[in-house]
Parts: sequence; C-alpha cells; structure tokens
Amino acid sequence: MRRANLLFAATLMLGWAVTASAQWQPPMDAGQRLKELEGQLEHSRSIHAEIKQKAETLAAETARLRSDMVKAARAAQESEDLLSELEVQLDDLRGREISRSEALKRRSAQMVGVLTALQRLAWRPTEALLAQPQSPADTVRSAILLRAAVPQIEQSARDLRVEIDNVTRLRGEIGDQRKRIASTAQRLEQDHVHLKDMFDRKSQVQQATEQERRAAELHMTELAGQAEDLRDLLIRLEQERERRLAEAAAKAAAEKAAREAEIQARRIAQEAEAAAQRAARDAELAQQKAQAQAVAAARERELAQARLAREAELKAQAEAKEKELAAQQAAHKVETAAREAAATRPVRVEKPFSQAMGKLPYPARGKVVLGYGQANDVGHVTKGVTIRTRKLAQVIAPYDGQVVFAGPFRGYGLLLIIEHSEGYHTLLAGMAEVDCTVGQRLLAGEPVGVMGQDETNPDLYVELRHNGQPVNPLPWLTAHKSKASG
Repeated sequence: MRRANLLFAATLMLGWAVTASAQWQPPMDAGQRLKELEGQLEHSRSIHAEIKQKAETLAAETARLRSDMVKAARAAQESEDLLSELEVQLDDLRGREISRSEALKRRSAQMVGVLTALQRLAWRPTEALLAQPQSPADTVRSAILLRAAVPQIEQSARDLRVEIDNVTRLRGEIGDQRKRIASTAQRLEQDHVHLKDMFDRKSQVQQATEQERRAAELHMTELAGQAEDLRDLLIRLEQERERRLAEAAAKAAAEKAAREAEIQARRIAQEAEAAAQRAARDAELAQQKAQAQAVAAARERELAQARLAREAELKAQAEAKEKELAAQQAAHKVETAAREAAATRPVRVEKPFSQAMGKLPYPARGKVVLGYGQANDVGHVTKGVTIRTRKLAQVIAPYDGQVVFAGPFRGYGLLLIIEHSEGYHTLLAGMAEVDCTVGQRLLAGEPVGVMGQDETNPDLYVELRHNGQPVNPLPWLTAHKSKASG
C-alpha cells in the first residue's frame, strides 16, 4: 500500500511539471508591443525636438512683442501727457474768453449810455439849448465836455473793436484746441487698442507654445511609462519561466529519486521475501538499511532543492544589481543632459537696482497728490506716493523684475508686487485691470495694467521697499514735469 501511494504521488508531480512546461509560451506579443512603443517614443522625441525649436522661435517673437509693447506703452503715456496739457491750455483759454467777454459786456454797456446821450443831444436843435433851465455857463461847459468826450468815445470804440477781435480769436483758438484734444484722444484710444492687441497676441503665443510643449511631454511620458512597464513585464515573465523550469527540474529529480527508492524498496522487499527463512535479525537489519537509504535519498533531495533555490536567489540578486546599475546610468544621463541644457540656456544677468536712482520712469503719468510720509484722509502716514492719473491711464513696470504677487489684497484692491535685484520691491495698487501673472519676467517700461474708467479721480499708489522696509520712491523716479502738491 505504501509503495502504491508513493508511485501515485510521483506520477501526479511528473504530470503537473509536464503540463506547466507545455502551457508556458514566450511573450512574443509583449516584445513586439515593446518594439512598437520604442519606435513611437523615438518619433515623439523627434517631434519634441521640433516643438522645442518652434518654442525658441516663438520665444524670440514674444521678446519682440514685449519690446513693441514697451514702445506702445511709452507712446500711450506721452499721449496722456499731451492730452492733459491740452486740457489745461483749454481751461486757460476758456477763462480768458470768459474774462474778455465780461469786460466786453461792461464796456459795451458804458458805450451804449454815452452814445445814447450824444444821440439825444444831436436830436435837439441849437436854439433849444437856450431854452434849457440852466445857466449859459453850464450849457457851454456841457458842450465843451461833450466835445472833449467824442475823441475818447472814438478811441473806446476802436478798443472795443480790438476786444471783439480778441474774443473772436480766443474762440477760434478754443475750437482749434478742442480739435487737437479730440485728435489726441483718438490717437490715445488707438494706442490702447494696439497695446491690447499686442498683449492678447503675446498671451496667445505663450499659451499655444505652453500647451503644445506640455502635450508633447505628456505623450512622451506616457510612452516611456508603457515601454518601462513592458520591459518590467518581460523581465518578470522571464524570471517566472526560469523559476518554473527550476521547479520542474527539482521535481523531476525528486521523482527520479523516488522512483529509484521505490525500485530499491521493491528489490529489498523481494529479497526479504525470498530470504524469509533468514533469521529475524537479518530481516531487521535489511529493513534498517532500507530506512537509512530512504533518509539519505530524502536528504539528497533537500540538498538539491536548497542548491537550486540558492542559484535562483543569486541570479535574482545579479539581475537586481544590473537593474540598479542601469537606473543609475539612466539617472546620470538625465543629470548630464540637464547640466548641458542649463549650460546652453542663456544666463539672465540681473541689473543692479541701486544704479537706477533718479532714472526710474513714473509707473503712470499724472500728478503726485500725496507724498511719502504725509497723512492721508484717515490720518495714516503713507509709506509711498499717490499719483492722480487720467481715466484708463496706462501703467508700466518702472524697472526689470519678476511678478511675485498679482491679485486683490485687503485694503489695496488690485495689488501688483514686482521683485527687483538687491532686495528691492515695487508695489502698485489702485489699478482696475492687471495684465500680468505671477512668475512673469518684466522689462522696464513693459505695460502691466490700466487705471479705471468709472472712477472720478483714478489714483495709483506706488510704494518702494528695500529688504521689506519702505523707502521714499520720489528720489528714485526720473525728473517729471508734473509737480507734487504740498
């Protein structure tokens, strides 16, 4: 019965090993798929290189647009200054026209009274003068006074004509001034529209470049991930195949040893049965010998399995070491490529901010209505200056820098903070619209926003800080023809 059980177990193990070996097939489909993914990955890399070259071209175009935007913003601010001057001149002409008109009315009223008296005197006959109830001396005196007043009246009439001509000329100048104001306002509106178009164009170029670059990188990442997964799958399948082959070999060796042991046991049993007449001690010794052989065979099987397991473990360790070395090499290549890219990337040179004292342009054209250190309407001492601008006035960056904050902030409304070199920051508040984003690099003079249209007095708050401490920005700003109040 024991021999039958051993034979049945050996048959089952052999059959399982043969079936497992027959079912396993090489992963040809996965290998083919890996080759296809590697081809697609190589194609994506070439596309990514083309996109990178295109991005460099678009970057040059963006730089050109930024330069054009700086020029357009400067032209818009110059138009704002001209428009403000024309409006001041128009107010002066209006005042002069009102003053001349009032003086003309007064002199006209005087002339009307004098001319009416002369006209009445002229209508009276000479003989009627003798009948007047006044002395002849008074009558003669009145005649002499009237005769002396006639040249003055004539001179006053000539002066009156000159005043009328002056008022007419002033009204003509006012009409011409209004035409110049309308033309300048139209040109300013065109500058704003042109500036807005260039800003939209720059945003579209940057957005298109960024979207295309991200899509290409995402596609490459997906392909690389799939390829890496397939490589790992193939490696695992190969390891599984080798493990199954090792197990099959070990089981075959065990089955062979079991069969040999079974044959040996049958032979011993036959010999024992044939020597049944031998002494009981001989039978017992034969049985002990058979047991010793079985133990030795089992020990040999255990040693063989341990040896195969050790070989598989060493092989797995070697493969893991190879993978680690490959990963280190890949990481080294990536690091080397990053260093090469960083070495070829143009180095941005930070211009020292401290050398710009007295040279910074005003962020917006207008009049300084509240200086540094003065008390505002609520009694707080200001840490910057307030510039009263025109409606829809253009606001620019006073110096090269990077946007570190752009958005609403309590007490400031829309706040823009630009970081410069050497620990300097510029704070701009009071704009109705901010046309830049956090992280964006700015050039000196580049447009960053516009003032409101519905506000009665648009005020731009400008603050300059060094290492977090406020400093007076007026000495840093270039000489400006608008004068500060107070």
